[in-house]
Amino acid sequence: MPPASLAHLKAQQTPRVPGPHRKPFLTDPADFGSVRSRQELDRSQSGQIIKIPPPKRTPPVMDIAEVIGSAAVNDITRSGQIVFHSVGDTGTGLHEALGEVVRIMGMDFHRPNPADQPAFFLHLGDVVYNMQYHTPESKIKMYEPQFYEPYGNYPGKIVAIPGNHDSNPEEDPKSIDAFQQNFCADPPSAAALTAAFQTLKRAPMYQPGVYYRIDAPFVQILALFSNGGEYEGVVRGGGAGNDQWNFLVDQLKDIKAARASNPTQRRALLIAVHHPPFSGGGGHSGSSSMLADLDEAFHKGGVYPDAILSGHSHVYERFTREAPVGKKAMEVPYIVAGNGGHGITPMKTKHDRKPIQTPLPGKPTREGNGTSGDHILQQYFNGFGHLMITVTPRVLTIDLIGTRTETSTPVDSVTVQLAENFVQNTIISQTPPFDHPATGEQELAHTSKSLI
Repeated sequence: MPPASLAHLKAQQTPRVPGPHRKPFLTDPADFGSVRSRQELDRSQSGQIIKIPPPKRTPPVMDIAEVIGSAAVNDITRSGQIVFHSVGDTGTGLHEALGEVVRIMGMDFHRPNPADQPAFFLHLGDVVYNMQYHTPESKIKMYEPQFYEPYGNYPGKIVAIPGNHDSNPEEDPKSIDAFQQNFCADPPSAAALTAAFQTLKRAPMYQPGVYYRIDAPFVQILALFSNGGEYEGVVRGGGAGNDQWNFLVDQLKDIKAARASNPTQRRALLIAVHHPPFSGGGGHSGSSSMLADLDEAFHKGGVYPDAILSGHSHVYERFTREAPVGKKAMEVPYIVAGNGGHGITPMKTKHDRKPIQTPLPGKPTREGNGTSGDHILQQYFNGFGHLMITVTPRVLTIDLIGTRTETSTPVDSVTVQLAENFVQNTIISQTPPFDHPATGEQELAHTSKSLI
């Protein structure tokens, strides 16, 4: 081979992001954040971050009655609990497991007690994928085959946050416009809304924006847009702007004030964001810079969420973090549920390529207020599934229902006791560690190879 060809070959194989790269295994304690510097991330994501579109109404707050109707809300209130679905990374793209996941999700609507049936579905992003990754391709036509058709027989209403594939301008400069057309449409007229409640045909959702708050019985959800970065998410700064972060801080302050004025009506608080603050696999590491921004917002707002839901990593992971709240600490589940049908990328392994065993502690991280919080990987699952989240005035339970486990018993479950003073939350129940590969996982025994 001529020397010129060798030089060309070497040039083509130069890493796109120079500097240290994550090794294909996990240590103990493990680094569940990013190893990339801020400069490396800025360079690699310079064409992927967009200005966050402004909401259609201010503040972008949506009562769940706008989605499911007042009668359903009254039923939920009388029952004493709310149940809803959540998962991300469902768009088909190169993979075709979505229909199977949706079918298993649909079985939850046949639970004998109506109070145990899901009220709605909170999608954690990446509703659609390009058929060829990173190839410019119009996304406006992807929603029909990747969203409306697969969920054609799903009975519930669906709200969503954009994932990076729903918003990355390198894949389509109008990506976020397509998302807004399907999830942030103009509110329907009264007659059209009544008709929508009476038909199974799915209509575009009318969220107030790409970031917003949901108010529901027993729970409030702050749904955030972590932008189009492939490697890490952002909630503010750079080309994204600061409006969303200011919204987050303001909402946290409002929630804190409402709790202080009427503590008996305190609702659980969940954060939903596509990019995970922590991750040990699934094709993506955690978003360290986003974690710092969130922590700073929690500190400024004076409220810490009771759980954080995310996707992006194509696997299921459950972390527990001891979050400092004043002189006390609350145990917060950090859930990664990017196993909604697109494809499974297994967790990283140990040095010997065998599956890691949990619990696995993480290296300390620096928070926005200058302190550090401990986080531990409690459980993971290399298989498809979806979350069933149940909230009452006293407890929050997050269950992972496996798609290929051939049982409705949760693969993993965690229950948080919402303490009476609503400060020092405690995990009172969780699934103990189990051996891998487990039934329904995609991982081959003693390897890190995926079946997909």
